[in-house]
Amino acid sequence: MAVALPIMMVAGAAISAYGAMQQSKAQAEAATYNARISDQQAQMSLDQAGAEAATQRRRAEQQHGSLIAAYGAAGVTPEGSPTDVLRMSQENASLDEQNILYSGRVKATGYGNEAILNRRGAKTATEAGYYGAASSLLTGFGRAGSSYTSASRGTPITGVATPQ
Repeated sequence: MAVALPIMMVAGAAISAYGAMQQSKAQAEAATYNARISDQQAQMSLDQAGAEAATQRRRAEQQHGSLIAAYGAAGVTPEGSPTDVLRMSQENASLDEQNILYSGRVKATGYGNEAILNRRGAKTATEAGYYGAASSLLTGFGRAGSSYTSASRGTPITGVATPQ
């Protein structure tokens, strides 16, 4: 019995250390997966903004063409106020396009930041697993050594029932 208890303590410490490593591995894998998803969402935000900006540009070009056609049909000459209206319409369309692209970059930046945090979380989870495993092993070995020493001296082991 004196030798069996320390062996069981060492085995328990090893199992605890293995559990800490497996838990940290699972957390790291989940964080890495989340980082990949955030990276994908960032790229999709940029792609979507580019597509929306292209659609906006086509709409603005059609509107610009419609204004020119309407001026021509009405007999308006492209001087003064009509030219100012056309120029302002083009400037507003360009501003709309830039706002769409900016919004996409802002979203992509947010997703990129999430990816960075998730990668750091994966690294932290892995490190925590190593520290947790080392702590379990050291604690278990310390208890086993103390238990073995107490048993070899004939001193009762605290927390363990002794036969009467």
